[in-house]
Amino acid sequence: MNPTPHMALVASIRSRAPNMTRALQRVADHTLEDPQAVLYKSITELAEDAQSSEASVMRFCRELGFTGFQNFKLALAQELATQSQTSVPISTGDPVQNLVETARTALDETERLLDRSIIQAVAQELLQAKHIEIFGVAASAITAQYLEYKLARLGVHSHIARDAHLATMAAATSNPADVYFLISSSGSTLDTVKIAELAHARGARVIGITNRSKSPLAATCTHVLLASWPETPLTGGAFPSKISQLLIVDALASYMTMAEPDRLITILDTAQSVTDRNI
Repeated sequence: MNPTPHMALVASIRSRAPNMTRALQRVADHTLEDPQAVLYKSITELAEDAQSSEASVMRFCRELGFTGFQNFKLALAQELATQSQTSVPISTGDPVQNLVETARTALDETERLLDRSIIQAVAQELLQAKHIEIFGVAASAITAQYLEYKLARLGVHSHIARDAHLATMAAATSNPADVYFLISSSGSTLDTVKIAELAHARGARVIGITNRSKSPLAATCTHVLLASWPETPLTGGAFPSKISQLLIVDALASYMTMAEPDRLITILDTAQSVTDRNI
């Protein structure tokens, strides 16, 4: 059974660490040094930073009574949030202004992270693909739908599987002429990673938008487009990370029209096709 929030997880780690194996002690020590930072790490990043392995991180989580890394992070996030509420005065700032500032920071950081040559390469992949399959779950599905919409405006046909099993079956029959565009902020969503691995094994081009450079999804992709502002278990789908992903989608659409200027005419055609749907 997972520890409940009141069981003082950080204190439990501190007390158990001396009796852990050396590999698990390194994970424990790294977690205790900066618990807040661990919330923003993938299992791969934590393993590397602690000079350990992903298997050791999993054993560390199970040693504490959790079934997996995400369960551990969720409990840690809850504990740190509770500590923050009891030790830090409630902000009297303007919530709207706070959102604007965090969005501005997320956009600025994403702009610096984006490799223009990779955006250009991905734009070409999308223009030349025989079939484009897009997939994302939960909050990442919002970005997936926006990508589908932007491609439709450019006259590029794509498909989003609303069911993970259907998407997995499609990936199992993909081929090198296909492009699989997968979105996962964490880069560790099981369904998304499995689809990426199946499509990659079949020779399809796999493109990913993620907020984590070191993740199972990033390791599988042909091209990775990095968005800023990683999420914690308590901030999944947060505005800053979402707006940075949408920036990438719009940047891709811009590069596609630069590569094929006639797509601007298609944008006009698609806009005119729905003018009668407005009052």
